[in-house]
Amino acid sequence: MKRSALAAFSRIIFIAIPILVSTAVSYAAERGETETMIRTMVPPVSPVAPKEEKKDTLTYETYCETSGVLQGSRTGYWEQLDNRFSYTHKNITSYFMFSDYKRFDDRDHTASFGTYINQPNYYTHLEVGFGWQTNYMYKLQTIAEYGHKLYKTLFWQVGYSYRAYLVGDTHIVYPGLIYYFGDNYIAGEWGVSWIESRDAANFGSVKGNFKITDFLQAWGGVAFGERLYDIYAIKSAKEAGYILFGGLTYNLYKGISMRAGYTYGAEKPKFIKRGVNFTLSVKF
Repeated sequence: MKRSALAAFSRIIFIAIPILVSTAVSYAAERGETETMIRTMVPPVSPVAPKEEKKDTLTYETYCETSGVLQGSRTGYWEQLDNRFSYTHKNITSYFMFSDYKRFDDRDHTASFGTYINQPNYYTHLEVGFGWQTNYMYKLQTIAEYGHKLYKTLFWQVGYSYRAYLVGDTHIVYPGLIYYFGDNYIAGEWGVSWIESRDAANFGSVKGNFKITDFLQAWGGVAFGERLYDIYAIKSAKEAGYILFGGLTYNLYKGISMRAGYTYGAEKPKFIKRGVNFTLSVKF
């Protein structure tokens, strides 16, 4: 009797372990948009009045990133491809973006619509995005950001992002400062991420963009904190990590520019991401 009970228990364990491992793997990389948000290098505020161009501007931008990933004992690749179309009329820029994500063997797709309204002393940014056939990306995302002049070329800003995932909803609030000097800027922000039914996490970042010549710019930054990737779905204090990123922007021709960058990120207990990315932007 004891042997049969032990055998039955062994069968249950034998069946349950693969299920648990499969669940952990499927959760892996449920998120990662926090990393994308942190690495965004577009300065949201301009300290000077936007110039009204004689004609409106249409811009096409494509972004691709390939990353080698170590997740526990598992190795593989993450890939991302963005195609963005934007239209600028005076001080208003509206855009549509379609994104394709591949993480290990799973593939997700998202689409988003957004608008920037820029003024000499403030800016507003609104975005809504949708995901379909989602394995790890959000089903719905909304972003609301606002920035305002604080003193001379120093601006304060605050943002809020809501994301609905298959495993729960996420709320992120991130206030910060941005300082312009000449054609350069430095930005710093501190954020709080809260996942429903789980605890809150904190993170901070410092990044900047610097003009070297009329044709070349350098950009980069560092981020540190908790739940930057949220790979293992454990308490935030046990998911501490950091991200280093940087690159160059080269203006190839009037209205045509190219960016190339590198990213290194690590998060406890055992996750490492090394990636290269390229961007081509064309204005019409």
